[in-house]
Amino acid sequence: MPHCRLPRIHAELLARCDWEARRAEIAAWNARSPWQKRGLGFMPVKFGISFTNTMLNQAGALVLVYADGSVQLNHGGTEMGQGLHTKMVAVCAHELGVTTAQVRCMATATDKVPNTSATAASSGSDLNGMAVQAACAEIRERVRPLAAELLGTAPEAVQFVGGAAHGPGGRSVQWSDLAKTAWMRRISLSAAGYYATPNIAYDRTAGRGKPFHYFAYGAAAVEVEISGLTGEHRILRVDILHDVGSSLLPTIDVGQIEGGFIQGVGWLTGEELVWDPKGRL
Repeated sequence: MPHCRLPRIHAELLARCDWEARRAEIAAWNARSPWQKRGLGFMPVKFGISFTNTMLNQAGALVLVYADGSVQLNHGGTEMGQGLHTKMVAVCAHELGVTTAQVRCMATATDKVPNTSATAASSGSDLNGMAVQAACAEIRERVRPLAAELLGTAPEAVQFVGGAAHGPGGRSVQWSDLAKTAWMRRISLSAAGYYATPNIAYDRTAGRGKPFHYFAYGAAAVEVEISGLTGEHRILRVDILHDVGSSLLPTIDVGQIEGGFIQGVGWLTGEELVWDPKGRL
């Protein structure tokens, strides 16, 4: 596991949540409380981001820019409430340097993006985001020389941000004007993007290989209280720390982390797991 973040997460989270002092406080509280007991637990997690079936680690996107500067975005991921479309719009807007209001994400359909992999394995943003990035980068680089000509500068000096192409000295040209001029100059304003996760292979039979391109890491420290008489339990405090790299959209990522924690709480406190004598669920 290269670049393992768990030692850093472990140290930082325990320091932030004041672990040692709270353990001592809980021990003192339990000593004087015969029926109500409290506990403080720590749990780390790592999760591989890729399908273990190597062929599924691919994604496509189709981006169309119209002469008025509006952008149509198609990608192979399925939106099911997790915010994937919102993240893909953010990736598209960032790569083209336009505003999110200029990007329209279409319903996922295989007549636009064929041979899509399942939106699963926590890989939706990773695979489709890279495909969207590739398509947008191709269009951006096609219009870069035109933007440089209009701005009277070198292509490498042009920056695309905030719905415009910017050059030195405060000069800029609006994306909508750039798109219209590119159309008039017969410059293609559409591109298909494709991404295949690199350097992964897994022999399922032998159980060997590199199935994951990287891992997501996190941890939680949770303080709970339980009644020894009724079994009633309460969560008193939760501290969670996750490494999400450069977050595509922090608001969605925070929601996913909180939602994932609550899902786990429900699984462990609201479901009864029944096992047979051979230990099978």
